[in-house]
Amino acid sequence: MNAAQGQRIPYAVFENIQFPILDITHPLFNASIDEQAYHLNCLKSAQSIESLKKMPGFIRNIFVKMSNVDNSYLSGMRTLLYKLGPNLSQGIKLGFRDKWAVKQTSFMGLRIRLRDLCRHQSKILVPLLKQFPDRNLCFFNIAGGAATDSINTLILIQESNPELLKGRKIEIRILDIDTYGTNFAKQCIEVLKQPGERFHGLDITLITIHYDWSEPGALQKECLERFGWIQICSSEGGLFEYGSDSDIVENLNHFFINSPADARITGSLIFDRARVNPGYLGFTEFIGVQIRYLGLEGLQRILTQTSWVLEEFHDIDTIYTLFSLKKV
Repeated sequence: MNAAQGQRIPYAVFENIQFPILDITHPLFNASIDEQAYHLNCLKSAQSIESLKKMPGFIRNIFVKMSNVDNSYLSGMRTLLYKLGPNLSQGIKLGFRDKWAVKQTSFMGLRIRLRDLCRHQSKILVPLLKQFPDRNLCFFNIAGGAATDSINTLILIQESNPELLKGRKIEIRILDIDTYGTNFAKQCIEVLKQPGERFHGLDITLITIHYDWSEPGALQKECLERFGWIQICSSEGGLFEYGSDSDIVENLNHFFINSPADARITGSLIFDRARVNPGYLGFTEFIGVQIRYLGLEGLQRILTQTSWVLEEFHDIDTIYTLFSLKKV
């Protein structure tokens, strides 16, 4: 354990590397967010991408390789690295590309997105936990990777209302095809349950389910097994940013039918092409990310094919929208 600005940093092991457990309340995490700098970076990014397009081909190819995109998306562990930011990741032995990328202001958006989504999920769950002290709590995290949003939502609740988590079973169920991020998430929970750590004494279990969102039948089974529990289903940087309309509809409908009346869905999506930051649009197309520019109107169009209604939404600069859905 290292000390940093008066708060310890717990570590878990990833491929024989000591990796910090991401805690959005840590001073070093908060110090890695400068919303004014991020806003200015968004304003300048359109000009930057135009300059990049004019560079010689071999330089552009180097830049694409430095973006660290795997199979047209960022892997769960690489996304976690960029969420940690330059301060919390200092002790990790990184290659040149990751050292460069983790310092880029553009990736600050991932940290803001995570922070704001966890705050929103905590806001949703606290009243339910107060109202139903005898109900257990289950997170379903689609394409959850290292489950940083579920873990940090629990951290926020534990800090503000620790009594709400005591005496009830808590499960985080990660539905993902990625095994690296999910295995690391398991280790994080085990570390955080040790004496002296945040979740010591709490009944928290993390379960991983191999899940392809184009075949959502497994979600039905998972929901029914915990039907009487408080349920929240999230997908940060996942289903709503990469899934097709039909995939999103099927997942929403499966969760609606098989979850309790007070269940919620939360997630992130990208602005539509007409409104998204042109630099972000140009950059993702330049490096080959197969992302969806769904936008809020696109989400609302999809919701007409479900029984979910938009409860709340929140924009992050000119790229991300965070939202929650509820039942009528």
